[in-house]
Amino acid sequence: MLKDILSRLSGDDLSRAGQLIDRTAEFRSSVSGLSADRPAEWRWSFPAAPSSVSAEILDSGGRVVARPAVTGAGTGSLQWDGTLADGGKAGEGAYVLRLTAKDAGGAAMTADLTSIGRVREVLSRDGELWVGLGGVALPLDKLVRIAA
Repeated sequence: MLKDILSRLSGDDLSRAGQLIDRTAEFRSSVSGLSADRPAEWRWSFPAAPSSVSAEILDSGGRVVARPAVTGAGTGSLQWDGTLADGGKAGEGAYVLRLTAKDAGGAAMTADLTSIGRVREVLSRDGELWVGLGGVALPLDKLVRIAA
């Protein structure tokens, strides 16, 4: 009986979450998905404008595949189309943005970092709802914004 109730609740939640499909979603995560039709995309904000900031994009193996130029403003965003340092193209999948920033005194600064993607699917993993975003799946509890 309890299994039936839990199954129905999980199914209802999954059905409601299905309304997110084809919407743009933003997550508290440094991981973004790169797909053939959509770049990997991130947004960030620092508590104050850093005196220096650099960015690296890492593949799923932790290897740096790109070093895009970013500004030292307190907020920023990046869309990465998969172009590699050698001019080639990265494959579809999950990529991590790593920001390194320092304040005027040389102290390290941490950004509030989010990733953005278009929801392609909703799935349940071990009782938790996740969404697939073109090359990456993220837990729904990391969701911070939805747009049409």
